[in-house]
Amino acid sequence: MMESIWEWGNNLIVSIQAVHNPILDGFFNMITFLGEAEFFLLIFPFIIWTIDKSVGRRLAYLILISIAVNTWAKLLIGHPRPFEWPSETTSPILKLNNRATGPGIPSGHTQSSLTLWFYLAYHFQRFWVWILAVAIFILVSFSRVYLGVHFPTDLLGGAILGLLILMLFIKYENTLTGKLSALPVSSQIGLATALPLLIILVHPHPDTVAVFGVLSGLSLGIIFDDRSIGFEVAGSVTRRALRLGVGLLTLIAIYFGLKFILPSSQSIFHLPLEIVHYAIAGFWASGGAPWLFKRMNLA
Repeated sequence: MMESIWEWGNNLIVSIQAVHNPILDGFFNMITFLGEAEFFLLIFPFIIWTIDKSVGRRLAYLILISIAVNTWAKLLIGHPRPFEWPSETTSPILKLNNRATGPGIPSGHTQSSLTLWFYLAYHFQRFWVWILAVAIFILVSFSRVYLGVHFPTDLLGGAILGLLILMLFIKYENTLTGKLSALPVSSQIGLATALPLLIILVHPHPDTVAVFGVLSGLSLGIIFDDRSIGFEVAGSVTRRALRLGVGLLTLIAIYFGLKFILPSSQSIFHLPLEIVHYAIAGFWASGGAPWLFKRMNLA
């Protein structure tokens, strides 16, 4: 039965790609960027520094958890992507996005766009935010089929898993936040470092390293901010824009600049330094930048 479903998906992708052209290719590659890690690198700090610190922090945790679960689900299922699936009855599928790697189901872009935008819509409760959330979710999901990197069933798997994670997160976020905040600082620091490191050691996959490295740094930055800084988002539009500019330029320098000085993957120092690299990026978003904003009188 699954073979016939994948064959149907193959036919659908070929039919959609029949109208592909450079303009549409560029448009959908731009749209699909809204579901990628580099976009999250921009939107988390934007919300934390300029819109709502609490929502931005929780959104970061939600997406990091979602990406980790998606990575593990893909590796467990191990289903090929459309351009890798052999089909003798249909035309070959064009791979119009070169960033797509690894197993196909569930679609990470579909899952991440649902959890991110629907969480924002749920928290801000604005009609236009809901419209934006639905529109981006549909466009990002469709882009994955158009670009030939996911079967329609991959999108369905990503949407179901994303909705499940979102519902569980919303149900328990206040309870978990309260319990973690009540812990002594030493316990918070220990949990923020030991748990991510343990998960990385058990599963040292590149995506796991990135997710839990950022999560560790983010958590340490939150502890630092709550105990020593007390950063507040309030301020004029100009001040918020200056924060965003200074903060993002530094974050981009940290994220991309440090990659150039990391040793090769064959080095025994690569894994620990890669963890530190991602942890610094996470710490900057939640603790380092707020500290600098206070020093520069931008907060």
